[in-house]
Amino acid sequence: MTISKKTIYLAKLNSIKSVVEKATDKQKQDMVGTILADEFNKLLSEISGEYPDIKDSLPAKITSNGPYSMMYKADSNYIDFEIFTETVISLLNLVDN
Repeated sequence: MTISKKTIYLAKLNSIKSVVEKATDKQKQDMVGTILADEFNKLLSEISGEYPDIKDSLPAKITSNGPYSMMYKADSNYIDFEIFTETVISLLNLVDN
């Protein structure tokens, strides 16, 4: 059995979405950790390479340049991250396998 890359990407994104949805409003105000941000950015790169038609519509990569970077936190909070994840899921659902 072969699993399409799209299916794998959606599984990863839905896992992220599921965990973030369970967070409290207070937790969603926290900044995303750099390890998670790096993984998300890697996923964005893979998706943009695999599906160039949606590349320009994907969210920008999550950066870690601000004052939170010394605490291994990205410049985006979990609400931003939730929006980014939902956007990528919606865009992936528009493309063929």
